[in-house]
Amino acid sequence: MIKLKYLTTSIIALTAVFALAACDDKPETTTSEKVDEVAADVNNAVKEAGEKVDEVVLEAGQAADSVGEEMTEMVKNADDAAENTGKNISDMATDAGNSVNDAANNATDKASEMATDASNTVNGAINSTTDKASDMSTDAVNALEDACESAKEGVAAQNTDC
Repeated sequence: MIKLKYLTTSIIALTAVFALAACDDKPETTTSEKVDEVAADVNNAVKEAGEKVDEVVLEAGQAADSVGEEMTEMVKNADDAAENTGKNISDMATDAGNSVNDAANNATDKASEMATDASNTVNGAINSTTDKASDMSTDAVNALEDACESAKEGVAAQNTDC
C-alpha cells in the first residue's frame, strides 16, 4: 500500500512539475535540471509522506495498546464486580435461611409454651372442678346424713345409723 501511495504521489508530482515548467517565464533550464528538481521534490514529498505514515502507524499502535490495556482493566473490574455480587447474593441467601430457621424455632418454642400453658390451665381447671365436685359430694352426703338423723330423731327411731 505504501508503494502504491509512493507511485501515485510520484506521478502527480511529475505531472505538476512538467506542467509548471511549460508555463515558466524564467530562463530556460535544461530538461535534466527540471527532471532533477522534480525527482528531488518527489523524493522529499515521498519522505515526508513516509514519515507521516510512520507517525500515524505509531500513534495507531499506541492507541491500540492503550485501548487493549483499558479493555483488560474493564474486564477485570467486571469480573471482580460479578464475583462480589455472587458473594453478596450467597450471603443474603444464607442470612435469609438463618432468619427463617430462627423464626421457625421461635414459633415452635412459643407454640410449645402455649400448649404447656393451656395444658396447665386445663389441668388446673380439672383439679379445681374435681375438688369442687368432691366438696359438693361430701356436702351432699353430710346433708343427707344430717337429714336422716333429723328424721330419725323426729320419729324417735332406735337405730341411729344413717
